[in-house]
Amino acid sequence: MKSKPNVILVTTDQQRKDSLSCYGSDFVNTPNLDQMAQHGILFNRAYCTSPVCTPSRATIYTGSYASKHGAWNIGMNVPKNQRFLSECFQDNGYNTHLIGKAHFNAYNGTFEESKEPDKDWEEHFRNFHGPYYGFDQVELSVAHTTGGVKGHYGLWVKNKSGKTEFDSVRKANRSFGGEGYDWDLPMELHNNSWIVERTNDFLKRSLHDENPFFLSIGFQDPHHPHAVPKERVGEIQPSNIPSPKFSDGELDDKPPHYQSVREGRWNEDPMKGMYVMSGQGSGFDYRNIDDEDAQLGKAYYYKMVEMIDEAMGEILCTLDHLGLSENTIVVFTSDHGELLGDHGIWMKGPFHYEQLVNVPLLVQWKNHLPAGTEVDSISSLVDIAPTLLSLCHIPIPNEWNGLDCSMQWKGDIEEVREHALVEYVDDPQKLRLKTIINKRYKLTYYLGEDYGELYDLVNDPGEVTNYYDDPNYQEIKQKLLMNVIDELESIETRAQRYSYA
Repeated sequence: MKSKPNVILVTTDQQRKDSLSCYGSDFVNTPNLDQMAQHGILFNRAYCTSPVCTPSRATIYTGSYASKHGAWNIGMNVPKNQRFLSECFQDNGYNTHLIGKAHFNAYNGTFEESKEPDKDWEEHFRNFHGPYYGFDQVELSVAHTTGGVKGHYGLWVKNKSGKTEFDSVRKANRSFGGEGYDWDLPMELHNNSWIVERTNDFLKRSLHDENPFFLSIGFQDPHHPHAVPKERVGEIQPSNIPSPKFSDGELDDKPPHYQSVREGRWNEDPMKGMYVMSGQGSGFDYRNIDDEDAQLGKAYYYKMVEMIDEAMGEILCTLDHLGLSENTIVVFTSDHGELLGDHGIWMKGPFHYEQLVNVPLLVQWKNHLPAGTEVDSISSLVDIAPTLLSLCHIPIPNEWNGLDCSMQWKGDIEEVREHALVEYVDDPQKLRLKTIINKRYKLTYYLGEDYGELYDLVNDPGEVTNYYDDPNYQEIKQKLLMNVIDELESIETRAQRYSYA
C-alpha cells in the first residue's frame, strides 16, 4: 500500500489570490508558499464553485456542484448523497484524518443536530473524534478567530491556558466587519500553532503505519474578523497596503442587491430571505469607511495570511525532514476569496467578482509533477477530488461532476475545461444566481430576473462595466447563457440504468 502516494489537502478560509507573493503581490511576504509554487504547479485561474464556506467545501470533497450535493449555503449539514473524497481513500486502504476547519455541519445547531456545534461544545468534543464523512478521526476547530476558540482546538487551548475567551481590541474607528483587532490570545495558542502541532504529530505517527494517508488540514484564517495576536501587531504596516479599488457610480449598472448591501440596507430589502446574507451578518454601511480604516482592515488580513505561510513552512519542513515529500501530494487552496472593500463591498456574498471566486491553488508532488509550472487555462475546485483519485489510481465515482485533470497536472496537456461554473443561493425562493466563466468573458444569470451581468475580462479586468444589456454583446450573451444551460443539464442527478426495461 505504501507504493500509493500520501495526500495532504489544505484549505484556508476566505483567502484572496493576491494574498500570496507568488501571484505577484509586493505588499505581502509568503516565502514558504512561494517555494511550494517553485516546487510544483501554480494555477492562475482556479475558480471556487460558490463564494460561501459550506457549499464550496462540500464541492472540494465531493467533486460535485452545490446544485447536486445539496449544501447550498451555510447553516446546514452536507447531505450524504454524494461520496466524499475521504470515503474513496478510506475504501482503498488509506488512513484518513482531518485537522482544523471542516464546516460540513451547521455551527449554530445543537450537538443533537450537528457534529460541529458552537453551543455547549465542550462536552460534545470531549467525546466525539469521528468517524466523520469518511474520516477515521477528526480534530476539529469551529468558527473563526475571536469567536473560534472552540471544538477540539478549544479544548487544547483550555488545557494549556485554563480558558477559551481572550480580549480583543478593535482598531478601526467604525465597525465594518473586516476591521482589524489586536488579540490577547498568545501566538503559542493560536489556531495555526495547534494545526502545526497536530499535523506534525500525525505525520510522525504515519511513519509507523503500513498504509498511506489522506490528511485534510483546514485553517480558520484569514476569515473575518481580522484578529492578530498583539505580539505580532507591530509587524503590520498599513501604509504598505493598497487601498480598495472602487469608483463612484461603479455599481449603477449592477443588479439592485449590490447597492443594497453596500449601503447596509439588505435586511430591509424585499429580496432578503429567511436568514441574513452569508458573510454580511446584520449589514454595514460601507460608505462610511475611510481610507485609513480600510487600509488597516486589509493590513490585518494580509498579516493573517503571512502567519498561515509560516505554519505551512513548518509543515512542509516536517515533510522533508521525515522523508515524506517525494511520496506526498500536497494541495493548497481556499474555499473562496474576500472583497476587502473592492467594488465598495467587504467580505463575501452573491457577488461573483474575481476577488471572491478566483482563488489560489498550488499543487506539489516532488519529482512526479513538473516544478515551477504555471497553468493559465480555466480550472475549477470541483476537479480536485477526481484528479487526486486519478493520481492515486483509485476509481472516480460516476456521479461526480468534476473532471480528471491528472494529465494537465502532469504537464501532458494544457487545457481540460473551457469554462467554470459558480453558484450562489441566498434563498431558494428569492436571490439565486449562476455564473459561467471562460477565457475572456463572465456571465451571471439570475433566476426569474430580467437583469444579469456580463464582463469582458480582457478589456475590463476590473469588472467595472456590465455589458449584459449592451447591444454589441448580445450574441456573446446568448452563447454564454447556452453554456449555463449545457452545464446544468450535464450535472443532473441520474440513477444508474441496468437494462433495457
